[in-house]
Amino acid sequence: MNENKTFLLSFLAFVLCPLTMIFSQNTLESRRYDVVISEIMAKPAPVVGLPEVEYIELHNRRQSKCVLQDWKLKVGNSLKTLPDAEIDSLGFAVVVAGKNFGLMQPFCNNIIPLSSLAITDGGQSITLYNADGEVVYHVAFKISWHAESLKQEGGWSLELVDTDKPNAGKDNWKSSIAPAGGTPGGKNSVSGVIHDYSPPEIEALTMSDSVTLRVRFSESVSLPSGTDDLFKVSPELEIVAVSEVPPDFSSLDVVFAVPPQSRRLYSLSVTGTVSDCAGNIARKGEERQFGVVSMPRRNALLVSELLASSFDGTDADYLEIYNNTNEIFDLKDLKVGYGGDTIPKKAVTAVPKGFQLLPGRYVALCKDRERTLEQYFCKNPGTVVQCDSLPNFAMSGGVVFLTDRSLQTVDKLQYDESMHYSKLLKTNGVALERLSFARPTHDVSNWFSAAETAGYGTPGYENSQMSRTDLSADFGVSSEVFSPDNDGFEDYLEIFCNFPDEGERLSVTIFNDVGHIVRHVVENVLCGKENVFLWDGLDDKGNQMPAGFYIVQFESWRLGGGKALRGRKAVAIYR
Repeated sequence: MNENKTFLLSFLAFVLCPLTMIFSQNTLESRRYDVVISEIMAKPAPVVGLPEVEYIELHNRRQSKCVLQDWKLKVGNSLKTLPDAEIDSLGFAVVVAGKNFGLMQPFCNNIIPLSSLAITDGGQSITLYNADGEVVYHVAFKISWHAESLKQEGGWSLELVDTDKPNAGKDNWKSSIAPAGGTPGGKNSVSGVIHDYSPPEIEALTMSDSVTLRVRFSESVSLPSGTDDLFKVSPELEIVAVSEVPPDFSSLDVVFAVPPQSRRLYSLSVTGTVSDCAGNIARKGEERQFGVVSMPRRNALLVSELLASSFDGTDADYLEIYNNTNEIFDLKDLKVGYGGDTIPKKAVTAVPKGFQLLPGRYVALCKDRERTLEQYFCKNPGTVVQCDSLPNFAMSGGVVFLTDRSLQTVDKLQYDESMHYSKLLKTNGVALERLSFARPTHDVSNWFSAAETAGYGTPGYENSQMSRTDLSADFGVSSEVFSPDNDGFEDYLEIFCNFPDEGERLSVTIFNDVGHIVRHVVENVLCGKENVFLWDGLDDKGNQMPAGFYIVQFESWRLGGGKALRGRKAVAIYR
């Protein structure tokens, strides 16, 4: 009898063990996107219909039950282990702080309590990990994903629209339209299908270490099973591995057999299949250049353009930077500061994820990249880069710093509203543009309003107002004819004076064709060796001078003696 019992138990173990393993695989193992974060209530007050409770909704996309044993949820920098819980096939669970368990019970029947839950109102990163520590889902939401400003004030959740495209980014999230302000534990009120036909594009390249190039795409991407032929580098560098980068999987790490050589420009091109969640494939042949970077130093990177006040109070402000060398710099090594004297009062990393700025290239750092692209013509959108923490630059004036990591000054601009074209009725939406990279940043005559014909701003490419004048003579003017109408063509007259030594005193005066003084450009100013002044075609009272001929008179002398010099140049204004 005992032998029969032993046989029976052995037989059952033989049969049931594989079934248990299958069941375990169906319930415990989970691949990326099997479970997604499908709803976020970050700011529950003012209350619309739900209780004043923050929550995160999880949705099981599988056709089988999912057991969350030893799973973890990371909200910002807070990592918590989820209590043992289950989510039914295609079902939901709602994560809340334990103290709010009772408040949420009337609204959903599968609640996962945590010791605490604090979601930043303005948005933050939320990541779900399985028992093996693998990323199952990640989202970095922002309050701006609420399209209506009223819903940004609170009481409304953000809901995932299409769960079949879980990593489609912000376009796949909308404000709840449920009367209660959200749908915790149930089908989302905005549930639907989104159509994505845009392939992933390379956004930036940065060297993670001496042999690893991180390739950042415009959206999350996935790799085929074989990754040997995804990229090609010219001049040739042997690629030994390509891997995905969690938690958002928008980047790929390309590992080389040997480090790239310094002061050499390489080109990376896509040769294999890199696709997004909708199946769109990155364009083969797309190229981006990269190289070994140098550390920022004084005057290597220059402030090129500043929009301190955007149209209609939107967040389209931007700061443009120009690489004034033949070297490569990574903007993760650069800080942007505001205010202060010798060091900025506040400074933030320009591009924390990295962005290589090549020689002679521009980049525009934006508070709201999409707004900037909407409001201004951008020749190359790839040179317009989001900078969430870009300082708020006051329209009336202030100080902009570029520094290295240790806050040593790379460039500094002290600006004010008077540097704009004086006939503008308002400067909202009008950028200040640098005229010359050969002249100092602090020279107020080196700045002018962006041209009306350029849309009042040129983010990420050559400025509409650029000086191309040879200022090598002792004194002179940039042109014999100019047209001060802010159309981007000869909008100002550059008046230059060069002296062998500092210490000269100078006055520059404009006369009309009958010999009357109409404008004192400068009077008795102390000069350096190289000096440039602008005349915008206005008289001393701010009146616009008519078309006609004018005389520019130069008078210089040195205190304590020395021969006074005088010169004249004839110019014409045309309208």
